[in-house]
Amino acid sequence: MKACPKCGSTNITKKFPQMDIWICKECGWEGTVIVDFPDESLKKMKEIEKAEKLGKEAEAVKKKERLEKKMKKLEKRMRRLGY
Repeated sequence: MKACPKCGSTNITKKFPQMDIWICKECGWEGTVIVDFPDESLKKMKEIEKAEKLGKEAEAVKKKERLEKKMKKLEKRMRRLGY
């Protein structure tokens, strides 16, 4: 699933269909590089946000730490690919 690299929103579209420029409808970010998250990671991010809203801080912190480790691995891969 594709997401905005600035805010993580999946509410993104191509600015012009014939060009590879994307725009985020949540934060207004525009650019050519988008983050392609595995669906599993986005699901976990949403679970963390929900847990934080419900006051389950300890659970949210643990999930967030695990997800941050996965995100660091993804960032390393992207850097190796030249992004």
